[in-house]
Amino acid sequence: MMRARRRPLAMVATCLGLAAVAGCASAGSTPPVGTVKAGASPSVSYLDSVSEVSPAAQPASPQAAPSPVGVNVAAFNALARQEASAWARSPLAKVWRTGLVLLDPVLTAAPSGGLPSTADQNALADGALVFEGPPPSGRPADVVTWSDGSTMKVAVLSATRAFDALTRGGSCVTCVSTPLVVTAARPTTVAVPTSRGTASLPAWAFTIKGVTTPVIQVALAPGSYVTPQSDGAILPAKELRPLGTGFAATTNAHVSVTGRTLTLSLDGEYCDTKWGGLAYETGGAVVVGGWLYRPDPHGGCLAAIVRRLAAVRLAAPVGDRVVLDAATGQPVTQEPT
Repeated sequence: MMRARRRPLAMVATCLGLAAVAGCASAGSTPPVGTVKAGASPSVSYLDSVSEVSPAAQPASPQAAPSPVGVNVAAFNALARQEASAWARSPLAKVWRTGLVLLDPVLTAAPSGGLPSTADQNALADGALVFEGPPPSGRPADVVTWSDGSTMKVAVLSATRAFDALTRGGSCVTCVSTPLVVTAARPTTVAVPTSRGTASLPAWAFTIKGVTTPVIQVALAPGSYVTPQSDGAILPAKELRPLGTGFAATTNAHVSVTGRTLTLSLDGEYCDTKWGGLAYETGGAVVVGGWLYRPDPHGGCLAAIVRRLAAVRLAAPVGDRVVLDAATGQPVTQEPT
């Protein structure tokens, strides 16, 4: 079974059902145990066995495999080399370090304090809102500010246009929701991950009657930003088949303080006994992936997604290189460890 699964980026992430039990536990830590060099430099694969399932909830922690299991490393290197070259020529690469690239395409953040009921949650998701407040005074500043102090001028939405964007939820076209009453709108900012690090974006905060915290709508006008999803498509399964049935996509990468180690997140299964990471380095990109091994792929296993962590030691610090997911050829979310 091909394991090239990806989770969509979201400003508000949740884990559901058994996946929450298996995939949202605190991470453990296991020292690095070995390296595998697959082909000529710059290809380096560093293996680790770290799981985010607590020891009491999983089988005894296994030792990392001496080499990847169920994945063709040479095929991975070949694909990674193609993807790194394609990235360098892509339109997205041109704005990655100089423009505004939002790593999360979701521009709405639900109230941080939650909503009173499931019906209210559905109403917000469906865009069922009605504005009954006074016109707002002022508007968000037309500037994006990064943590290093750099700034960029952008076009911002008025409160009316931002509210219109908020009411275009429509996730359930057959639902009949009681509209939520919005009583006020005020300019604010919101911190969002971008290709250049966390940035403060102009936004509108809408107060919902009976809710203690507001819903936030990013106030960026269309055309003032791009997302990784707007450039390139997910690779078809036939492109990944040569990598082997053990290949796994990455969902994000935690960067160590030194920049020499990436801790990759893999969507595994409860019955996996071995897993690890893969990396292919070039001067402008690091292409990453992983592998998962289940001794009896046809046997019974708890139906849950288990988040596995695999450390990858790089030949050089990440620096300003982009980290690409081998399963898609697109950037992965980078987070500091």
